[in-house]
Amino acid sequence: MIRKLFILFFFGMFSFSVYGQDSLNYKSKWQTRLLVGANIPMTKLLQGAETDYLFQYDDNSYYWQILSISYFFHKHWGLEFNYQAGTSSRIRKRNDNFYANIQSQYDDNYYVNPGTGAAYDDFNFFGGDIQRGYLGIIYRFETNKFYVYPKFAIGVTSFYTDWGRADLKEKNTNIEYRVNYSSEKIPNDHFTLAPSVSFGYKIAKRFYFNADIMFSHYKTNIVYEKTITNLYTNEKTFEQFDYKKSISTLSLGAGLIFVIR
Repeated sequence: MIRKLFILFFFGMFSFSVYGQDSLNYKSKWQTRLLVGANIPMTKLLQGAETDYLFQYDDNSYYWQILSISYFFHKHWGLEFNYQAGTSSRIRKRNDNFYANIQSQYDDNYYVNPGTGAAYDDFNFFGGDIQRGYLGIIYRFETNKFYVYPKFAIGVTSFYTDWGRADLKEKNTNIEYRVNYSSEKIPNDHFTLAPSVSFGYKIAKRFYFNADIMFSHYKTNIVYEKTITNLYTNEKTFEQFDYKKSISTLSLGAGLIFVIR
């Protein structure tokens, strides 16, 4: 099925190019895009552990295009810079979810006082939680009414991993423990490959309806260490949560292209 779709896609590209040869009007030099969309995981980073709630990240998220500038230096070829921000409702609730998870683990035998490095007001709407910046090259097919822009970009996907902790007092005794979670690196920047295609309909001379499909791929190298310290004996035990993975994401978006000139 997928192979058939690829054959139809490339056959459509060829037919579209031939059909449009008499009416191509590659006049625009500078464009900007307004776009919103969803990130759909093909492989997932999170694994269901309590440390998942310390990530300023979600496998499923939505995004908006903060900045997108395209410059066509040739009839067919151009360069594009994109800066996207993303978030999800799960990221917004990560503090509460971390507290609930810690309580459920230790509440039977301990009085629990959890905390994290995340704050409820740490969200910057303009900057988002998950940030992606790309620089790439565009090849364009264009007619008077329709266009298709295949692209290939490289860039960075960034998000934070916070610390977490829990102070435990054993019930009916005076023994206390401290549980710490740390990934060492708080900001995490990942080199990303991102082929994509934009296509749509020219609503007016300077406004195009735009749909966007992007595949992105990067590798993470994140390890959380959990340290439990007996505050009476100073004895420590350790556990690791490994997040070293190859992450692939399909992003689907829609919006407008504005032709600057």
